Amino acid sequence: MMLSSFILHSSDAPFVSSNTIYFNNSSYKIYGLNNQKLSIKSNKGNLNLDNKDFNFIGDVEGKFIIEGDTVRLKTESLSGNLINNSISSEEKVLFEVKGLEIISRSMEIIQVPQKELKILFKNANFSKINSRSSIKKGKANKIELFPSKDLIFMEGNAEFYEDNMKIISDKIHYDLREDRILKSINAKIFNNL
Repeated sequence: MMLSSFILHSSDAPFVSSNTIYFNNSSYKIYGLNNQKLSIKSNKGNLNLDNKDFNFIGDVEGKFIIEGDTVRLKTESLSGNLINNSISSEEKVLFEVKGLEIISRSMEIIQVPQKELKILFKNANFSKINSRSSIKKGKANKIELFPSKDLIFMEGNAEFYEDNMKIISDKIHYDLREDRILKSINAKIFNNL
């Protein structure tokens, strides 16, 4: 691990100070309030100590707690900010929580103060295995996961598969806890697949 302190010249400000930690083949752990822990390992990365921005590159694996549940993710790059609790990836992501697996082209975890946490996936597929061993699958151009409410909102070419049924819809809202569809717009249902 290398600690670097350097000065950059900027046209807006004469000098900008930056303290950045660079690392290779490392594991990074942060402990927060209420025993919250963020653990990330990657081939390369950096952490800016001034603005708390981080970047992880190459075989990134992360493990952290969201709404009391352990989340695991794998991707090729991950970036974010420790101050505003934002995490995103513009690479293929494998995201797992509570028997739910989502594979997507990109991911963004959004925590707006005074509002609930939202995780946004683009061009995503998901599968969920519940306690009765039935498998639910779906895909959409955009999937939003609301962990505190156990809800998934699917939008744009949304498809949902359950047993011998397939639903194609513009939008599908699915309740993970109740294991049922709450809403679908412009839906077509196909049976006996």
